[in-house]
Amino acid sequence: MCAITPVALHFARFRAFKEEARLPLAPLTIILGKNGSGKSVLTRLPVLISGGLKLGATSPLNLVAGGIAHAARFEDLVHQRSAQPFMVGAEIAVDGTSITFKTTLRHAVENHALVYESFEVLYGENSGIKLSISSPDELGKGQAKFAIYVDGTQIDAESRVTFSGLFPAHIEGQVDLTERLKLLHDQFNIAFGSPSYLGPFRSEAISLGRVPQQGLRQMGPRGEGALDILGDDSLRGDGAITRLVEDWFDSAMRGSRVVLELAGGIPRLLVHDPMRNLDVDLAETGAGFAQVLPIAVQVLSARNDRFRVPISIVEQPELHLHPGAHGALADLFVDAATGDAQTKYICETHSEQFVTRVRRRIAEGKIKSDDVLIVSIAHQSVADGALEPIRVIAIDEYGNTDTWPVGVFDEAFDDLIILREAVAAKGDVPGVATSAD
Repeated sequence: MCAITPVALHFARFRAFKEEARLPLAPLTIILGKNGSGKSVLTRLPVLISGGLKLGATSPLNLVAGGIAHAARFEDLVHQRSAQPFMVGAEIAVDGTSITFKTTLRHAVENHALVYESFEVLYGENSGIKLSISSPDELGKGQAKFAIYVDGTQIDAESRVTFSGLFPAHIEGQVDLTERLKLLHDQFNIAFGSPSYLGPFRSEAISLGRVPQQGLRQMGPRGEGALDILGDDSLRGDGAITRLVEDWFDSAMRGSRVVLELAGGIPRLLVHDPMRNLDVDLAETGAGFAQVLPIAVQVLSARNDRFRVPISIVEQPELHLHPGAHGALADLFVDAATGDAQTKYICETHSEQFVTRVRRRIAEGKIKSDDVLIVSIAHQSVADGALEPIRVIAIDEYGNTDTWPVGVFDEAFDDLIILREAVAAKGDVPGVATSAD
């Protein structure tokens, strides 16, 4: 069986991003940026693309793919909501060979729909298959006519094409080409068809009050299935995932371990309170434990083959966690992304501690610098102040970066300088606490 892995995302005139861009995916991709920069748009792009790869898809894109709202209207997907076309696509490696598809769409204002303008498959940088709308009058027709090109040569000027999602499903009079595209669709569906996504606001885990679902493979965008997965693992499996989660909490949360209790087949998650030496229900603890539980379950399940996904996405994994735990959370992803890991992880974060821990692990040799990408959205460098929509920040083997965005993680350092200036202006101030105090 051939090895198929996700390699990159492609887009142009998409949301905040005007120019055509390629966003590579490493074993661990960290996305940074200020609020409103568009980082969540790119973090969720694999989920949006997955909706366009579903078998039998009736629309090019699904605005609620994966159970999350990508936009209110199709026109919101187009840069500046213009009448210009926009493109989304993806790149995979099949036994080491790079294959890319790009689907170009337009928003039809009159009926609030997306229509197909072109479709292309590239092998490396060479065009292998291309479909281009034969005339503007064909836009939006159910079986529009397209000019068909294979390896740069036109083989038909006006073939009727039926699309399903982002891929052509049938080309009139081209049986072999239709079958070739079906195989390509299947390959892209393996790599991008079912990403695991956790949004920034996870559900508060409480006792289910029922027997957990059997064979659950997705937790949902809020992590609402995390307790079901642990309950199913302990009730019907060997409990390996549950033990991994318990051990991780014990080490990462400094003694605040979690314990899964089953009473009559109904799971209940308890957290050990070291201050009181008691096990209490997860619902009685702070929000941080409930927010991080789905992340631990998702990552550790993939590592243990409980359910393996090609792409695992987490927005703001550090949410509601004390900064002291951000490093442990980063280590969870570093450990998952090393070795022969088959899942690629995408983390959108606001945590300086998270990023610093990853850089430290690179310097220590725990993870290779080539296995980590830091992507800065709406990047402004200190050197020239120029604004770049997307900048991939290079990291060397010592964890050093070749640039850093202005205004990202600068606040604490800037405040410290101003604090010292204010203290110096006042002179000796009695009663000011120091670190030694």
